[in-house]
Amino acid sequence: MRYGPGHKEEARTKILTAAGRGFRRLGYGGIGIDGLAKEAGVTSGAFYGHFPSKAEAFKAAALVGLVELREGVEHLRATEGDAWLEKFADFYMSIRRTCDLGESCALQSMTPEVARADRDTKAAYEAEMLKVIEAVAEGLKHGALPARRKTAWAILSLLSGGVTLARSVADAKVGTQIASAVKSTVLVVAGD
Repeated sequence: MRYGPGHKEEARTKILTAAGRGFRRLGYGGIGIDGLAKEAGVTSGAFYGHFPSKAEAFKAAALVGLVELREGVEHLRATEGDAWLEKFADFYMSIRRTCDLGESCALQSMTPEVARADRDTKAAYEAEMLKVIEAVAEGLKHGALPARRKTAWAILSLLSGGVTLARSVADAKVGTQIASAVKSTVLVVAGD
């Protein structure tokens, strides 16, 4: 059977999206190739046709997650003007805090796994993270670019850590308190 143009790319994207969900939901050690293939609705052989190893699939999924984060920041900056950061913090501390873990942000859910990954994965993740930092820093209003980069690191750290803490408590009211504190602190850090 011959497939049409673009089939391989579509299949890879489908597998990569499913792998990202699986890794975010269960962690690197919590899911194997068979589980990732099942998540994507393909055979293990088809999975290996796109990724030579679980580690390569993880690396690709983590990088795609950061690209999505950067694109989200850029979209908010373009559509919300000066209010973008408040909208971003609100989105991150509400929808990204309460959504299914498989749909969560790679920054929050995959970074701890990247910390355990090989040097090549860490280097690739760092390169994408620096692009996210630039997107955030370019949207900040106060200070020279080097100072805005420092602020961007603080903002992303607050948001990612805040979601992690809020997801880790049993009482929804406590989670909401954490989210509220983080959102207001992000704006203070940014000087808004």
